[in-house]
Amino acid sequence: MKEKTATTTKDFSVQFKGYALTVPAGSRVSNKTAMGCDDNYRFWQDFQETAEKLTGFKHSMLAHDLDHYGINIPAEYCDSYGA
Repeated sequence: MKEKTATTTKDFSVQFKGYALTVPAGSRVSNKTAMGCDDNYRFWQDFQETAEKLTGFKHSMLAHDLDHYGINIPAEYCDSYGA
């Protein structure tokens, strides 16, 4: 299975590692996981700007954790991957 991307259709708010995050509508999500690609997952991809705004650092632990742990956005907040 290959990597697929989609976009969020509405804002999604979540608590993550002590931060109150809002994934804005129009954000990119991907089915790529550490174990390959799986269409059951929609991990937030374009989180760098949000992490930098919250921490004041381009390379923060928040950005690291978002990259390595990720936030899986529920399907009802996203466009479908399509074919």
